[in-house]
Amino acid sequence: MYTFTGVSASAGIAIGPVEQIDHGTAGLHRIVCDPFRERALYDVAVVLAKDELRRLSQRAKGPDADILLFQIALLEDESFTNEIGDYIAAGAGGAAAVERAEQIFAGRLNNVDDEYIRERSVDVCDVCRRVVDILDGRPRRRLHLKRPSILVADRFFPSDLFSLDRRMILGLASNQDSSVSHAAIMARSMGIPAVIQLGDGVAALAAGHRAILDASDGDTGTLIIEPDGTHMAQADCKVAENRLHGRTPDPVAALPCLTRDGTAFRLLTATNATSDPGELLPQGSAGIGLLRTESVIMDDLSEDAQFARIREKLQYSDGAMVAVRTCDTHADDDSPWTAEIAKRLQGHRLFWPQIKALLRAAPYGDLRLLFPMIAGVEDWDACMNEVETCRQELYKDAPDAAMPPFGCIVDTPSAALLAGELIEHGAQMLAIDIEDLTRYTLGLIQDSTAAVAKVDNPAVRRLVKEVLQQAEARGVEVYLCGITVESIARIPVYLHLGIRTFSVEPAAILPLKKLLMQEDLRQDQN
Repeated sequence: MYTFTGVSASAGIAIGPVEQIDHGTAGLHRIVCDPFRERALYDVAVVLAKDELRRLSQRAKGPDADILLFQIALLEDESFTNEIGDYIAAGAGGAAAVERAEQIFAGRLNNVDDEYIRERSVDVCDVCRRVVDILDGRPRRRLHLKRPSILVADRFFPSDLFSLDRRMILGLASNQDSSVSHAAIMARSMGIPAVIQLGDGVAALAAGHRAILDASDGDTGTLIIEPDGTHMAQADCKVAENRLHGRTPDPVAALPCLTRDGTAFRLLTATNATSDPGELLPQGSAGIGLLRTESVIMDDLSEDAQFARIREKLQYSDGAMVAVRTCDTHADDDSPWTAEIAKRLQGHRLFWPQIKALLRAAPYGDLRLLFPMIAGVEDWDACMNEVETCRQELYKDAPDAAMPPFGCIVDTPSAALLAGELIEHGAQMLAIDIEDLTRYTLGLIQDSTAAVAKVDNPAVRRLVKEVLQQAEARGVEVYLCGITVESIARIPVYLHLGIRTFSVEPAAILPLKKLLMQEDLRQDQN
Protein backbone atom coordinates (compact mmCIF):
# COMPACT_ATOMS: atom_id res chain seq x y z
CA MET A 1 0.00 0.00 0.00
CA TYR A 2 1.28 3.45 -0.95
CA THR A 3 -0.25 6.76 0.13
CA PHE A 4 0.44 10.04 -1.67
CA THR A 5 -0.78 13.43 -0.53
CA GLY A 6 -1.71 16.29 -2.79
CA VAL A 7 -4.15 19.16 -3.08
CA SER A 8 -7.91 18.64 -3.29
CA ALA A 9 -9.20 20.30 -6.47
CA SER A 10 -12.73 18.86 -6.40
CA ALA A 11 -14.36 17.34 -3.33
CA GLY A 12 -15.44 13.72 -3.15
CA ILE A 13 -14.21 10.18 -2.85
CA ALA A 14 -13.81 7.40 -5.43
CA ILE A 15 -12.76 3.77 -5.32
CA GLY A 16 -11.75 1.88 -8.41
CA PRO A 17 -9.13 0.76 -10.90
CA VAL A 18 -6.55 3.26 -12.13
CA GLU A 19 -5.94 4.06 -15.78
CA GLN A 20 -3.09 6.30 -16.91
CA ILE A 21 -3.18 8.84 -19.71
CA ASP A 22 0.36 8.75 -21.03
CA HIS A 23 1.29 11.42 -23.52
CA GLY A 24 4.33 9.37 -24.43
CA THR A 25 7.51 10.46 -26.11
CA ALA A 26 7.36 12.01 -29.54
CA GLY A 27 10.11 12.23 -32.11
CA LEU A 28 11.13 8.59 -32.45
CA HIS A 29 12.15 7.36 -35.92
CA ARG A 30 11.45 10.65 -37.70
CA ILE A 31 12.73 11.14 -41.21
CA VAL A 32 13.06 14.77 -42.29
CA CYS A 33 12.18 15.48 -45.91
CA ASP A 34 12.91 18.59 -47.97
CA PRO A 35 11.38 21.86 -46.66
CA PHE A 36 8.66 21.97 -49.32
CA ARG A 37 7.41 18.48 -48.44
CA GLU A 38 7.69 19.15 -44.69
CA ARG A 39 5.63 22.32 -45.07
CA ALA A 40 3.02 20.48 -47.13
CA LEU A 41 2.81 17.73 -44.50
CA TYR A 42 2.43 20.36 -41.79
CA ASP A 43 -0.37 22.13 -43.68
CA VAL A 44 -2.25 18.84 -44.09
CA ALA A 45 -1.77 18.02 -40.40
CA VAL A 46 -3.23 21.40 -39.42
CA VAL A 47 -6.30 20.78 -41.59
CA LEU A 48 -6.83 17.37 -39.96
CA ALA A 49 -6.28 18.78 -36.45
CA LYS A 50 -8.78 21.59 -36.99
CA ASP A 51 -11.31 19.13 -38.34
CA GLU A 52 -10.93 16.93 -35.24
CA LEU A 53 -11.24 19.95 -32.95
CA ARG A 54 -14.39 21.15 -34.69
CA ARG A 55 -16.00 17.74 -34.26
CA LEU A 56 -15.13 17.77 -30.56
CA SER A 57 -16.44 21.33 -30.18
CA GLN A 58 -19.83 20.26 -31.57
CA ARG A 59 -20.26 17.95 -28.57
CA ALA A 60 -18.77 20.37 -26.03
CA LYS A 61 -20.58 23.12 -24.15
CA GLY A 62 -19.65 26.39 -22.47
CA PRO A 63 -16.00 26.69 -21.38
CA ASP A 64 -15.13 23.34 -22.96
CA ALA A 65 -16.19 24.58 -26.39
CA ASP A 66 -14.30 27.85 -25.83
CA ILE A 67 -11.08 25.96 -25.20
CA LEU A 68 -11.43 24.03 -28.43
CA LEU A 69 -12.18 27.21 -30.38
CA PHE A 70 -9.06 28.78 -28.84
CA GLN A 71 -7.00 25.84 -30.09
CA ILE A 72 -8.43 26.23 -33.59
CA ALA A 73 -7.65 29.96 -33.47
CA LEU A 74 -4.07 29.24 -32.44
CA LEU A 75 -3.56 27.02 -35.49
CA GLU A 76 -4.81 29.92 -37.62
CA ASP A 77 -2.69 32.54 -35.84
CA GLU A 78 -0.27 34.21 -38.26
CA SER A 79 2.61 34.59 -35.79
CA PHE A 80 2.29 30.93 -34.75
CA THR A 81 2.22 29.75 -38.37
CA ASN A 82 5.14 31.98 -39.36
CA GLU A 83 7.24 30.72 -36.46
CA ILE A 84 6.77 27.15 -37.63
CA GLY A 85 7.20 28.02 -41.31
CA ASP A 86 10.49 29.82 -40.70
CA TYR A 87 11.92 26.87 -38.78
CA ILE A 88 10.84 24.42 -41.48
CA ALA A 89 12.44 26.66 -44.13
CA ALA A 90 15.66 26.52 -42.12
CA GLY A 91 15.73 22.74 -42.54
CA ALA A 92 13.80 21.44 -39.53
CA GLY A 93 11.12 18.80 -39.77
CA GLY A 94 7.48 19.83 -39.39
CA ALA A 95 7.01 17.99 -36.09
CA ALA A 96 10.18 19.47 -34.59
CA ALA A 97 9.09 22.94 -35.73
CA VAL A 98 5.72 22.55 -33.97
CA GLU A 99 7.44 21.35 -30.79
CA ARG A 100 9.70 24.42 -30.88
CA ALA A 101 6.69 26.72 -31.36
CA GLU A 102 4.99 24.95 -28.44
CA GLN A 103 7.92 25.78 -26.16
CA ILE A 104 7.97 29.41 -27.27
CA PHE A 105 4.23 30.15 -27.03
CA ALA A 106 3.59 28.08 -23.90
CA GLY A 107 6.66 29.63 -22.34
CA ARG A 108 5.26 33.11 -22.86
CA LEU A 109 2.10 32.18 -21.01
CA ASN A 110 4.06 30.49 -18.23
CA ASN A 111 5.87 33.77 -17.55
CA VAL A 112 2.62 35.65 -16.86
CA ASP A 113 1.94 36.46 -13.19
CA ASP A 114 -1.73 35.42 -13.35
CA GLU A 115 -2.09 31.73 -12.43
CA TYR A 116 -5.17 31.25 -14.60
CA ILE A 117 -3.34 32.61 -17.67
CA ARG A 118 -0.33 30.42 -16.91
CA GLU A 119 -2.57 27.36 -16.88
CA ARG A 120 -3.77 28.18 -20.38
CA SER A 121 -0.31 27.14 -21.58
CA VAL A 122 -1.62 23.58 -21.40
CA ASP A 123 -4.01 24.45 -24.24
CA VAL A 124 -1.01 25.39 -26.39
CA CYS A 125 0.69 22.11 -25.49
CA ASP A 126 -2.52 20.19 -26.19
CA VAL A 127 -3.09 21.52 -29.71
CA CYS A 128 0.60 21.32 -30.63
CA ARG A 129 0.74 17.71 -29.43
CA ARG A 130 -2.27 16.92 -31.62
CA VAL A 131 -0.50 18.25 -34.72
CA VAL A 132 2.74 16.47 -33.79
CA ASP A 133 0.87 13.20 -33.29
CA ILE A 134 -0.67 13.52 -36.74
CA LEU A 135 2.76 14.15 -38.28
CA ASP A 136 4.26 11.22 -36.36
CA GLY A 137 1.34 8.93 -37.19
CA ARG A 138 0.36 8.50 -33.53
CA PRO A 139 -3.28 8.03 -32.38
CA ARG A 140 -4.91 11.09 -30.81
CA ARG A 141 -7.11 9.07 -28.50
CA ARG A 142 -4.73 7.26 -26.19
CA LEU A 143 -7.20 5.60 -23.86
CA HIS A 144 -10.45 3.69 -24.24
CA LEU A 145 -12.10 3.01 -20.89
CA LYS A 146 -13.83 -0.35 -20.67
CA ARG A 147 -14.91 0.17 -17.04
CA PRO A 148 -15.37 3.12 -14.66
CA SER A 149 -11.89 4.17 -13.58
CA ILE A 150 -9.80 6.75 -11.76
CA LEU A 151 -7.69 8.59 -14.33
CA VAL A 152 -4.12 9.61 -13.58
CA ALA A 153 -1.70 11.68 -15.63
CA ASP A 154 1.43 13.73 -15.23
CA ARG A 155 -0.70 16.62 -16.48
CA PHE A 156 -4.10 16.46 -18.14
CA PHE A 157 -4.66 18.02 -21.54
CA PRO A 158 -8.21 19.26 -22.29
CA SER A 159 -8.60 16.83 -25.18
CA ASP A 160 -7.74 13.93 -22.86
CA LEU A 161 -11.11 14.38 -21.21
CA PHE A 162 -13.14 15.56 -24.20
CA SER A 163 -12.55 12.29 -26.01
CA LEU A 164 -13.61 10.04 -23.12
CA ASP A 165 -17.03 8.82 -22.04
CA ARG A 166 -17.51 10.89 -18.89
CA ARG A 167 -19.75 8.23 -17.39
CA MET A 168 -16.60 6.12 -17.03
CA ILE A 169 -14.55 8.69 -15.09
CA LEU A 170 -14.63 8.10 -11.33
CA GLY A 171 -12.04 10.74 -10.48
CA LEU A 172 -8.88 12.53 -11.59
CA ALA A 173 -5.40 12.54 -10.07
CA SER A 174 -2.40 14.35 -11.52
CA ASN A 175 1.22 14.98 -10.68
CA GLN A 176 1.31 18.65 -11.67
CA ASP A 177 -2.07 20.30 -12.44
CA SER A 178 -3.19 23.33 -10.45
CA SER A 179 -6.58 24.21 -8.98
CA VAL A 180 -7.33 26.42 -12.01
CA SER A 181 -6.26 23.87 -14.60
CA HIS A 182 -8.85 22.67 -17.05
CA ALA A 183 -8.84 19.21 -15.46
CA ALA A 184 -9.66 20.70 -12.03
CA ILE A 185 -12.36 22.95 -13.46
CA MET A 186 -13.91 20.07 -15.39
CA ALA A 187 -13.82 17.80 -12.33
CA ARG A 188 -15.72 20.38 -10.30
CA SER A 189 -18.30 20.85 -13.05
CA MET A 190 -18.75 17.08 -13.33
CA GLY A 191 -18.96 16.65 -9.57
CA ILE A 192 -16.17 14.08 -9.42
CA PRO A 193 -13.23 14.07 -6.98
CA ALA A 194 -9.85 15.35 -8.11
CA VAL A 195 -6.48 15.46 -6.39
CA ILE A 196 -3.59 17.39 -7.95
CA GLN A 197 0.11 18.09 -7.31
CA LEU A 198 0.82 14.56 -6.13
CA GLY A 199 4.41 14.77 -7.29
CA ASP A 200 6.50 13.33 -10.10
CA GLY A 201 6.11 9.64 -10.87
CA VAL A 202 2.90 9.03 -8.91
CA ALA A 203 0.70 8.57 -11.99
CA ALA A 204 2.99 5.94 -13.48
CA LEU A 205 3.21 4.12 -10.15
CA ALA A 206 -0.57 4.04 -9.73
CA ALA A 207 -1.38 2.82 -13.25
CA GLY A 208 -2.96 -0.62 -13.37
CA HIS A 209 -3.65 -0.80 -9.64
CA ARG A 210 -6.75 -0.31 -7.52
CA ALA A 211 -6.88 2.90 -5.53
CA ILE A 212 -8.86 5.19 -3.27
CA LEU A 213 -8.97 8.82 -4.37
CA ASP A 214 -10.06 10.86 -1.35
CA ALA A 215 -10.65 14.59 -1.70
CA SER A 216 -13.36 14.77 0.95
CA ASP A 217 -11.37 16.31 3.81
CA GLY A 218 -10.73 20.00 3.25
CA ASP A 219 -7.88 21.23 1.07
CA THR A 220 -5.79 18.06 1.26
CA GLY A 221 -6.36 15.02 -0.91
CA THR A 222 -4.84 11.55 -0.98
CA LEU A 223 -4.30 8.77 -3.47
CA ILE A 224 -3.99 5.38 -1.77
CA ILE A 225 -2.65 2.69 -4.10
CA GLU A 226 -3.65 -0.92 -3.30
CA PRO A 227 -5.41 0.03 -0.03
CA ASP A 228 -5.78 -2.49 2.76
CA GLY A 229 -9.05 -3.69 4.22
CA THR A 230 -9.24 -0.98 6.87
CA HIS A 231 -8.86 1.84 4.36
CA MET A 232 -11.39 0.20 2.03
CA ALA A 233 -13.95 -0.08 4.83
CA GLN A 234 -13.47 3.57 5.77
CA ALA A 235 -13.79 4.65 2.16
CA ASP A 236 -16.93 2.56 1.63
CA CYS A 237 -18.53 4.29 4.63
CA LYS A 238 -17.69 7.72 3.19
CA VAL A 239 -19.10 6.77 -0.21
CA ALA A 240 -22.32 5.45 1.33
CA GLU A 241 -22.71 8.54 3.49
CA ASN A 242 -22.22 10.85 0.52
CA ARG A 243 -24.78 8.96 -1.53
CA LEU A 244 -27.33 8.93 1.25
CA HIS A 245 -27.05 12.60 2.09
CA GLY A 246 -26.25 13.95 -1.34
CA ARG A 247 -23.14 15.74 -0.10
CA THR A 248 -21.09 15.00 -3.17
CA PRO A 249 -22.72 15.31 -6.59
CA ASP A 250 -22.12 12.25 -8.69
CA PRO A 251 -21.69 12.94 -12.43
CA VAL A 252 -23.60 9.76 -13.23
CA ALA A 253 -26.72 11.26 -11.62
CA ALA A 254 -26.94 13.91 -14.33
CA LEU A 255 -26.51 11.46 -17.20
CA PRO A 256 -29.48 9.94 -19.01
CA CYS A 257 -30.50 6.45 -17.94
CA LEU A 258 -29.32 4.57 -21.02
CA THR A 259 -27.66 1.19 -21.46
CA ARG A 260 -24.62 0.83 -23.69
CA ASP A 261 -26.85 0.07 -26.67
CA GLY A 262 -29.09 3.09 -25.97
CA THR A 263 -32.01 1.35 -24.24
CA ALA A 264 -33.73 3.71 -21.79
CA PHE A 265 -34.55 2.73 -18.22
CA ARG A 266 -35.97 4.61 -15.22
CA LEU A 267 -35.02 4.68 -11.56
CA LEU A 268 -37.37 5.49 -8.69
CA THR A 269 -36.63 5.70 -4.99
CA ALA A 270 -38.29 4.00 -2.01
CA THR A 271 -39.05 5.75 1.25
CA ASN A 272 -41.38 5.92 4.24
CA ALA A 273 -44.33 8.24 4.79
CA THR A 274 -42.72 9.55 8.00
CA SER A 275 -39.52 10.70 6.27
CA ASP A 276 -38.95 14.45 5.90
CA PRO A 277 -41.30 15.58 3.10
CA GLY A 278 -38.97 18.46 2.24
CA GLU A 279 -36.05 16.13 1.52
CA LEU A 280 -35.20 16.23 -2.18
CA LEU A 281 -35.41 13.10 -4.27
CA PRO A 282 -32.04 11.29 -4.31
CA GLN A 283 -29.70 11.94 -7.22
CA GLY A 284 -30.77 10.00 -10.26
CA SER A 285 -34.32 9.32 -9.03
CA ALA A 286 -37.33 10.14 -11.23
CA GLY A 287 -39.90 9.74 -8.46
CA ILE A 288 -41.01 7.57 -5.55
CA GLY A 289 -41.81 4.03 -6.60
CA LEU A 290 -42.68 2.74 -3.14
CA LEU A 291 -43.90 4.90 -0.24
CA ARG A 292 -44.56 2.68 2.76
CA THR A 293 -47.36 3.78 5.10
CA GLU A 294 -47.45 1.32 8.03
CA SER A 295 -45.87 3.96 10.28
CA VAL A 296 -48.76 6.42 9.89
CA ILE A 297 -51.14 3.69 11.05
CA MET A 298 -48.88 2.74 13.97
CA ASP A 299 -48.70 6.42 14.97
CA ASP A 300 -52.51 6.47 14.91
CA LEU A 301 -52.60 9.51 12.63
CA SER A 302 -56.01 10.91 11.82
CA GLU A 303 -57.35 11.15 8.30
CA ASP A 304 -56.50 14.86 8.22
CA ALA A 305 -52.94 14.24 9.45
CA GLN A 306 -52.39 11.53 6.87
CA PHE A 307 -53.82 13.77 4.16
CA ALA A 308 -51.45 16.60 5.14
CA ARG A 309 -48.42 14.29 5.11
CA ILE A 310 -49.17 12.76 1.71
CA ARG A 311 -50.01 16.15 0.24
CA GLU A 312 -46.61 17.46 1.38
CA LYS A 313 -44.89 14.50 -0.27
CA LEU A 314 -46.68 15.21 -3.52
CA GLN A 315 -45.97 18.93 -3.44
CA TYR A 316 -42.28 18.48 -2.73
CA SER A 317 -42.06 15.84 -5.45
CA ASP A 318 -42.84 18.63 -7.94
CA GLY A 319 -44.87 16.50 -10.32
CA ALA A 320 -42.79 13.34 -9.99
CA MET A 321 -44.59 10.04 -9.48
CA VAL A 322 -45.41 8.99 -5.89
CA ALA A 323 -46.64 5.39 -5.56
CA VAL A 324 -48.10 4.65 -2.12
CA ARG A 325 -48.16 1.14 -0.74
CA THR A 326 -51.28 1.00 1.39
CA CYS A 327 -51.21 -0.61 4.80
CA ASP A 328 -52.57 -4.15 4.97
CA THR A 329 -53.34 -6.51 7.83
CA HIS A 330 -51.97 -9.53 6.01
CA ALA A 331 -48.72 -7.96 4.78
CA ASP A 332 -45.41 -9.22 6.15
CA ASP A 333 -46.89 -11.75 8.56
CA ASP A 334 -43.67 -11.89 10.59
CA SER A 335 -43.74 -8.16 11.39
CA PRO A 336 -44.46 -7.22 15.03
CA TRP A 337 -47.00 -4.56 14.09
CA THR A 338 -49.32 -6.91 12.17
CA ALA A 339 -51.43 -8.12 15.08
CA GLU A 340 -51.92 -4.59 16.42
CA ILE A 341 -53.06 -3.25 13.06
CA ALA A 342 -55.40 -6.21 12.53
CA LYS A 343 -57.00 -5.44 15.86
CA ARG A 344 -57.44 -1.75 15.02
CA LEU A 345 -58.95 -2.40 11.62
CA GLN A 346 -61.43 -4.88 13.11
CA GLY A 347 -61.45 -7.09 10.05
CA HIS A 348 -61.21 -4.42 7.35
CA ARG A 349 -58.45 -5.16 4.85
CA LEU A 350 -57.89 -1.46 4.39
CA PHE A 351 -57.83 1.29 6.91
CA TRP A 352 -60.56 3.59 5.58
CA PRO A 353 -59.12 6.88 6.90
CA GLN A 354 -55.95 6.13 4.96
CA ILE A 355 -57.83 5.56 1.72
CA LYS A 356 -59.85 8.73 2.22
CA ALA A 357 -56.68 10.70 2.95
CA LEU A 358 -55.06 9.37 -0.21
CA LEU A 359 -58.08 10.17 -2.36
CA ARG A 360 -58.14 13.72 -0.99
CA ALA A 361 -54.40 14.17 -1.65
CA ALA A 362 -54.48 12.79 -5.21
CA PRO A 363 -55.19 16.15 -6.95
CA TYR A 364 -51.92 17.60 -5.58
CA GLY A 365 -49.60 15.48 -7.68
CA ASP A 366 -48.96 12.25 -9.57
CA LEU A 367 -50.27 9.84 -6.94
CA ARG A 368 -50.62 6.08 -7.52
CA LEU A 369 -52.11 3.61 -5.03
CA LEU A 370 -50.75 0.09 -4.69
CA PHE A 371 -52.41 -2.70 -2.70
CA PRO A 372 -50.08 -5.33 -1.18
CA MET A 373 -50.74 -9.03 -0.58
CA ILE A 374 -53.31 -9.48 -3.33
CA ALA A 375 -53.68 -13.22 -3.80
CA GLY A 376 -56.23 -13.02 -6.60
CA VAL A 377 -59.20 -11.22 -8.06
CA GLU A 378 -61.33 -11.71 -4.94
CA ASP A 379 -58.82 -9.75 -2.87
CA TRP A 380 -58.58 -7.08 -5.55
CA ASP A 381 -62.34 -6.70 -5.87
CA ALA A 382 -62.68 -6.46 -2.08
CA CYS A 383 -60.11 -3.66 -2.00
CA MET A 384 -61.79 -1.73 -4.80
CA ASN A 385 -65.19 -2.11 -3.11
CA GLU A 386 -63.77 -0.43 -0.03
CA VAL A 387 -62.24 2.29 -2.17
CA GLU A 388 -65.62 2.89 -3.76
CA THR A 389 -67.22 3.16 -0.32
CA CYS A 390 -64.65 5.78 0.67
CA ARG A 391 -65.12 7.65 -2.59
CA GLN A 392 -68.88 7.82 -2.14
CA GLU A 393 -68.52 9.20 1.37
CA LEU A 394 -66.01 11.83 0.24
CA TYR A 395 -67.68 12.93 -2.97
CA LYS A 396 -71.41 12.70 -2.33
CA ASP A 397 -71.96 15.82 -4.40
CA ALA A 398 -69.41 14.89 -7.10
CA PRO A 399 -69.99 11.25 -8.08
CA ASP A 400 -67.78 11.64 -11.19
CA ALA A 401 -64.73 12.95 -9.30
CA ALA A 402 -61.44 11.82 -10.83
CA MET A 403 -59.67 8.90 -9.20
CA PRO A 404 -55.91 8.22 -9.05
CA PRO A 405 -54.52 5.12 -10.79
CA PHE A 406 -54.76 1.91 -8.75
CA GLY A 407 -52.47 -1.07 -8.95
CA CYS A 408 -51.07 -3.82 -6.80
CA ILE A 409 -47.83 -5.11 -5.37
CA VAL A 410 -46.92 -8.47 -6.86
CA ASP A 411 -45.37 -10.06 -3.81
CA THR A 412 -46.70 -13.64 -3.94
CA PRO A 413 -46.56 -16.36 -6.61
CA SER A 414 -50.36 -16.33 -6.92
CA ALA A 415 -50.38 -12.61 -7.77
CA ALA A 416 -47.69 -13.22 -10.39
CA LEU A 417 -49.56 -16.08 -12.01
CA LEU A 418 -52.87 -14.20 -11.97
CA ALA A 419 -51.49 -10.85 -13.13
CA GLY A 420 -53.62 -10.92 -16.28
CA GLU A 421 -56.84 -11.45 -14.34
CA LEU A 422 -55.93 -8.67 -11.90
CA ILE A 423 -55.41 -6.29 -14.82
CA GLU A 424 -58.74 -7.28 -16.33
CA HIS A 425 -60.40 -6.47 -13.00
CA GLY A 426 -58.93 -2.96 -13.02
CA ALA A 427 -55.28 -3.01 -11.91
CA GLN A 428 -53.65 -0.17 -13.85
CA MET A 429 -50.05 -0.90 -12.82
CA LEU A 430 -48.06 -3.70 -11.19
CA ALA A 431 -45.06 -3.30 -8.89
CA ILE A 432 -43.14 -6.53 -8.38
CA ASP A 433 -41.60 -6.57 -4.89
CA ILE A 434 -38.64 -8.74 -5.80
CA GLU A 435 -37.55 -9.42 -2.23
CA ASP A 436 -41.01 -10.43 -0.99
CA LEU A 437 -41.71 -12.44 -4.12
CA THR A 438 -38.45 -14.34 -3.51
CA ARG A 439 -39.35 -14.94 0.13
CA TYR A 440 -42.77 -16.35 -0.61
CA THR A 441 -41.66 -18.31 -3.68
CA LEU A 442 -38.71 -20.02 -2.00
CA GLY A 443 -40.23 -20.44 1.46
CA LEU A 444 -37.92 -17.87 3.08
CA ILE A 445 -40.64 -15.88 4.86
CA GLN A 446 -38.64 -15.62 8.09
CA ASP A 447 -35.25 -15.10 6.43
CA SER A 448 -35.08 -11.89 4.39
CA THR A 449 -31.25 -12.05 4.34
CA ALA A 450 -31.32 -15.35 2.50
CA ALA A 451 -33.96 -13.99 0.14
CA VAL A 452 -31.75 -11.03 -0.87
CA ALA A 453 -29.07 -13.43 -2.04
CA LYS A 454 -31.56 -15.32 -4.22
CA VAL A 455 -33.63 -12.59 -5.89
CA ASP A 456 -32.36 -13.81 -9.27
CA ASN A 457 -33.41 -17.41 -8.61
CA PRO A 458 -34.71 -19.13 -11.80
CA ALA A 459 -38.15 -19.71 -10.26
CA VAL A 460 -38.45 -16.04 -9.36
CA ARG A 461 -37.27 -14.98 -12.82
CA ARG A 462 -39.91 -17.21 -14.40
CA LEU A 463 -42.64 -15.58 -12.32
CA VAL A 464 -41.42 -12.10 -13.27
CA LYS A 465 -41.40 -13.11 -16.93
CA GLU A 466 -44.98 -14.34 -16.56
CA VAL A 467 -46.05 -10.98 -15.12
CA LEU A 468 -44.30 -9.09 -17.93
CA GLN A 469 -45.94 -11.18 -20.63
CA GLN A 470 -49.43 -10.80 -19.17
CA ALA A 471 -48.99 -7.06 -18.60
CA GLU A 472 -47.50 -6.41 -22.04
CA ALA A 473 -50.42 -8.16 -23.71
CA ARG A 474 -52.78 -5.79 -21.90
CA GLY A 475 -50.70 -2.60 -22.12
CA VAL A 476 -50.07 -2.18 -18.38
CA GLU A 477 -46.89 -0.81 -16.78
CA VAL A 478 -44.74 -3.13 -14.66
CA TYR A 479 -41.78 -2.17 -12.52
CA LEU A 480 -39.50 -3.79 -9.96
CA CYS A 481 -39.39 -2.62 -6.34
CA GLY A 482 -37.99 -3.95 -3.06
CA ILE A 483 -34.41 -3.46 -4.31
CA THR A 484 -31.74 -2.90 -1.65
CA VAL A 485 -28.01 -2.19 -1.72
CA GLU A 486 -27.32 -5.86 -0.98
CA SER A 487 -29.31 -7.08 -3.99
CA ILE A 488 -28.31 -4.66 -6.77
CA ALA A 489 -25.64 -6.95 -8.25
CA ARG A 490 -28.41 -9.44 -9.09
CA ILE A 491 -30.82 -6.95 -10.64
CA PRO A 492 -29.40 -6.46 -14.20
CA VAL A 493 -30.81 -9.86 -15.16
CA TYR A 494 -34.28 -8.30 -14.95
CA LEU A 495 -33.27 -5.53 -17.34
CA HIS A 496 -32.52 -8.26 -19.88
CA LEU A 497 -35.84 -9.88 -19.03
CA GLY A 498 -37.73 -6.72 -19.98
CA ILE A 499 -38.05 -4.59 -16.83
CA ARG A 500 -37.37 -0.92 -17.60
CA THR A 501 -38.30 0.78 -14.29
CA PHE A 502 -36.71 0.01 -10.92
CA SER A 503 -37.63 1.33 -7.45
CA VAL A 504 -34.54 1.29 -5.26
CA GLU A 505 -33.61 2.37 -1.75
CA PRO A 506 -31.77 5.72 -1.88
CA ALA A 507 -28.24 4.45 -1.24
CA ALA A 508 -28.55 1.94 -4.09
CA ILE A 509 -29.80 4.25 -6.85
CA LEU A 510 -26.48 5.40 -8.30
CA PRO A 511 -24.68 2.04 -7.89
CA LEU A 512 -27.54 0.32 -9.73
CA LYS A 513 -27.58 3.03 -12.41
CA LYS A 514 -23.89 2.47 -13.09
CA LEU A 515 -24.46 -1.28 -13.38
CA LEU A 516 -27.38 -0.93 -15.76
CA MET A 517 -25.56 1.62 -17.92
CA GLN A 518 -22.92 -1.02 -18.64
CA GLU A 519 -25.44 -3.56 -19.92
CA ASP A 520 -25.87 -4.21 -23.65
CA LEU A 521 -29.28 -5.56 -24.66
CA ARG A 522 -28.56 -6.15 -28.34
CA GLN A 523 -27.80 -9.79 -27.69
CA ASP A 524 -31.31 -10.23 -26.23
CA GLN A 525 -32.80 -9.54 -29.65
CA ASN A 526 -31.09 -12.52 -31.26
